[in-house]
Amino acid sequence: MNLLIVEDDRELCGLLKDSLKKYNYICDTAYDGEEGLYYIGINEYDAIILDINLPKIDGIALCKTAREKLITTPIIMLTARTDTEDKIIGLDSGADDYLGKPFALKELRARLHALIRRNYNKPSNIIKIGELWINTKEKAVELNEEEIELTAREYDILELLCYNYPGILSSEKIIEHVWGAEANEFSNVIRVHITNLRRKLKNSNGETLIETLRGKGYRICLK
Repeated sequence: MNLLIVEDDRELCGLLKDSLKKYNYICDTAYDGEEGLYYIGINEYDAIILDINLPKIDGIALCKTAREKLITTPIIMLTARTDTEDKIIGLDSGADDYLGKPFALKELRARLHALIRRNYNKPSNIIKIGELWINTKEKAVELNEEEIELTAREYDILELLCYNYPGILSSEKIIEHVWGAEANEFSNVIRVHITNLRRKLKNSNGETLIETLRGKGYRICLK
């Protein structure tokens, strides 16, 4: 999943990026509100971690502007302010959640995971599509009641396809959410991983669950 961290404390920003990377999140970083608003306008993120006290444009104003632009990406605000009134102001500006500093990384990760699930209309950690079963918290996959071993990138692609089921995802969308700026959209990285997924994910009739639609993208398909 692709995240944006908007935090002017560069040390904390780097710590968050490195820590979330261990959970296979791809993170862009911005150190002021103006830069954060620029990134939000040009990229599509699965969630945004937003500090309130930012130079140039503060977090409250940034959040309001993003919502006025009809950007619906989940936003979790970080702040040292813990007063109830400050929390209300943050949530009223359009934020989806609020986390006071200092905080535990495990709590931030759990809140991010919950926000992303809800944004894809998946309230549970468990996604079941036909014979396919995914635990998004444990990143575990079963098919035909057998555990399927996937690489981290293969899992991320499959999770994204399942979150968007039964919709179609283009190669560009998959790259943006799974690799961020780390991959060249004209490379064959998608085809290689999709080929591996198609080989590993077959129903009881031996048919693959990943359908390729020429010129459109990929989707989970039940036959």
